[in-house]
Amino acid sequence: MERKLGVVQAQPAVFDRFFFLLRRTAAWGGGLSLQSRLRLAGFLFVLPALIHLGTFKFYPMFEAFRLSFYRYDLMTPPVFNGLKNYWIIWENPLFHQSFWVSVKYMFGVSIPEWFLALGLALLLNRGMPARPLIRLAYFFPIAMSQIVVALVWKFMYHPYGLVNTLLEFFGVGRINWLSTEETALPALIAIGVWRGIPLFGVLYLAGLQAIPKEYYEAATMDGAGPFQRFIHVTIPLLLPTILLVMVMSLLSAMKVFLNPLVMTEGGPNGTTRVLPYFIYETGFAYFRMGEAAAASTVLFAFAFGLTLFQLRVLRRGGLE
Repeated sequence: MERKLGVVQAQPAVFDRFFFLLRRTAAWGGGLSLQSRLRLAGFLFVLPALIHLGTFKFYPMFEAFRLSFYRYDLMTPPVFNGLKNYWIIWENPLFHQSFWVSVKYMFGVSIPEWFLALGLALLLNRGMPARPLIRLAYFFPIAMSQIVVALVWKFMYHPYGLVNTLLEFFGVGRINWLSTEETALPALIAIGVWRGIPLFGVLYLAGLQAIPKEYYEAATMDGAGPFQRFIHVTIPLLLPTILLVMVMSLLSAMKVFLNPLVMTEGGPNGTTRVLPYFIYETGFAYFRMGEAAAASTVLFAFAFGLTLFQLRVLRRGGLE
């Protein structure tokens, strides 16, 4: 009890030092102009976030890139070997398989999300009773923990689970969803689409509600029908939101990891071994950290290049 009281009593001293530091900084900036002092104050407010990003985001990224040029097994000191790790993963057929599995999963999840989330947002943007409750209900999947989602769907995909029970009711035989090469990846894609639609539906809905109603009224007075208003008013004004949804959905799908780990462990025969799972397996199962770092660098470069390509294409299409 005395130890806890000591900790509580020590907290005011920490805050006093913090505010004393702020006062000293303000006194030091007394000779600056008002604009400079505002910039300094803004920088001080942003500084904790910058420190957090630098410590837990950018520094690990830099270390992973640096480690990709070393041979390292977690037991012995790293040994520099240049670009050899990149050559090793290039010759590894599992890397190529994992890369293309990630590409198929990424587009298989993202493209349905773009259209289904937009359709859901258009539906909810209309006046309907109990709309707040409906929004809460469809946003519930994104609020669930990813590990919980994976475990629940694993039971649902069981040969005697809910999915097969429903299919059997309609006369379809039982399917081993997670144990068959033809169905394992589509089963994971379905989960990704189900989980992503609520989030992107909310983004679309925010974009739709930001469009002034005067534009629709003017288009209606000019004789435009619902489809013409959607094509010539909604889509052009929704392009920034569309870009955001496209980038977020592709990046989110590219880094999927927990579902293959929990539900299939990359099987059967590697059909669900996505690139993040390959990186995890290479680094922490086979202790080839340099090769894992090289693969993660390739994944980052692909995601970054894909994002730049999306920005360029949509800007040429009239985003600016």
